[in-house]
Amino acid sequence: MPVDWSKYPDNWKEIAYDVKTEADWQCEKCGKQCRRPGEIFDTHKNTLTVAHCNHIEKDCRPENLFAACAPCHLRYDAKHHAKNAKKTRLQKKRKLMGL
Repeated sequence: MPVDWSKYPDNWKEIAYDVKTEADWQCEKCGKQCRRPGEIFDTHKNTLTVAHCNHIEKDCRPENLFAACAPCHLRYDAKHHAKNAKKTRLQKKRKLMGL
């Protein structure tokens, strides 16, 4: 699923960098040491991301953000994404039915 960057604040890259730096580029869920800026890319599994506890992209309060490796971030968001996908499918179905 592509990221809709319009949902994020203009300074998201700086916010995310600060969260990752504060976590010393380690996943705050599993403890994996992730790739730092400038290190050679090997796999997305070693990419550190920043997740929103409440899944609201504009809510960038420090207490709502945590650093997570890509696999942990995907696991954290799985139920939220499934719920949104179901909602989207229902909306498309209703639209096709003219409701």
